[in-house]
Amino acid sequence: MVTLYILLFSGLITCNNAYNDFFDEELMLKPLSSNHIYAYFQFTTIWETAKHIEALQHLHLFPRGLGEIIGRHNIDELHVTLTEGLWNYQKWGYPFHDAGPGAEITAWFNKNVTNIDKEWKGLTNALAGLLCASLNFIDTSNSMSPEFTFRPTGLVMDGLINANHLRYSSLPKEIVCTENLTPFKKLLPCDSKRGLATLLNSAHIHNTNYHSIGIHFRSICRDITCTRISLELRQTVSLIYDIMIDMNQDWSIRKFFGMGLQGACPLATLSNVYVDISSNNTNHIYELTPPPSAKIISLRGGQQNEIAVYDIKTHSSKGIFNIAATYNMGANTNINYPSILYANRYIIGMYAFCFEKHFYN
Repeated sequence: MVTLYILLFSGLITCNNAYNDFFDEELMLKPLSSNHIYAYFQFTTIWETAKHIEALQHLHLFPRGLGEIIGRHNIDELHVTLTEGLWNYQKWGYPFHDAGPGAEITAWFNKNVTNIDKEWKGLTNALAGLLCASLNFIDTSNSMSPEFTFRPTGLVMDGLINANHLRYSSLPKEIVCTENLTPFKKLLPCDSKRGLATLLNSAHIHNTNYHSIGIHFRSICRDITCTRISLELRQTVSLIYDIMIDMNQDWSIRKFFGMGLQGACPLATLSNVYVDISSNNTNHIYELTPPPSAKIISLRGGQQNEIAVYDIKTHSSKGIFNIAATYNMGANTNINYPSILYANRYIIGMYAFCFEKHFYN
């Protein structure tokens, strides 16, 4: 799991409510040197409660359907991704969340679970119904418990990791379509009626070079001593847009999603849009309108980035909100710096290089 931008996706809590749960919605737009735009949505629900079946039956912002599944099958940590396309590490760098093609699911069961295979089968069947995906085809024949490959990203009680309580499986041929996106949006507190989720239009999302939706659940510490525990649910959407498909480098939220933003989700504590302007500081190849609410410096993976921040709550009273980038004439953005390290993996078949010899008189 990739550590997200400090202060951008940290989910820091600054206020309290009667239910002790909080919801943040965020969108990162990152121009890439390959003339693509990386759009990353993150919807985070943090619930200040310990995980137990009784608590997961009385919910507020946390989605009830998913909460019942987690409680029924005694899940400590869960990661589900549905992806169409392959991430190009050489041209696009590193994503916030890695996801293989098709469907992937990783689950850590509680140490008190005795029949892991039974709970695993029940979990995949329940998620198949929740997300309208073919996860019910997962069984013990196509599942595994890697001992060293995966590690929990959240809190581990007693610090003991037992790979026997881990199950992983993938369905690389699973097709991702509208039937998956609709139930995904219904898990959000505002559904797709308000906030950033209104931009998740299937007609525009499924025409991208790459799209991936993810559900990530875990327990986290509320303080340094970890005496208090919270439940964290992150719903993510990763998209890659080709801005040169119409031979015009200019881009905007309306161009990508077919509409502007009509305001923040009323239940959201934080509703922000971020634009990575690091490459624009030296080349000055485009202008952003309107100007950002603030600019911050972020450090991720040893790399320093400058981020333009737009607070959607402050723009809610100004009508439909749109962020646009207008490129300067003659700007050259084709310089492509590959990732420092990348690897290829092939499940089936073999990879070969072909060289052709040409002879000239």
